[in-house]
Amino acid sequence: MNDTNVKKALSAFELPSYQEIPDVGLYLEQVAKYLNSYFTAFPEMQVTTSMISNYAKQKLIRRASRKTYDRNQIALLMVIVLAKNALSIENIKRCIETWQDEETVKENYTFFTASVLQELRYIHSEQPVESPSSLTDENQVLWHIAAACARKMYLEKYFELLTE
Repeated sequence: MNDTNVKKALSAFELPSYQEIPDVGLYLEQVAKYLNSYFTAFPEMQVTTSMISNYAKQKLIRRASRKTYDRNQIALLMVIVLAKNALSIENIKRCIETWQDEETVKENYTFFTASVLQELRYIHSEQPVESPSSLTDENQVLWHIAAACARKMYLEKYFELLTE
């Protein structure tokens, strides 16, 4: 197995910007389909409607309003889907419980997803990305979670391609 194939698969992975996330109110099935569309190359990260409902029951996200989910809820779900492969649900809840308002969700989602993508891009580089010391404590934690997620994604893809 050529490590270049892993690098190619990881570099093709994309996540939506906060503004690209639909804010028209998606139903549960639509949310699951939307989230899963970003994780087709990572089947272990797929989410079900039951999982989404359980995240609401566990108060990781607000319950649906009129059976629809808004941009903030979907952004939080994207973070949960990524982080659940590196953290327990309880620790994810601790991490995002302070994300109360739309601006905080937007800022943290943007930072976290950019960090995951940056880590995936540089996972094989000779100069790995280091945690910037100028970050707030909260962003340091998010950066480390993003790095753990990226490394887990790398390993999953590596072993998947190794068995092919």
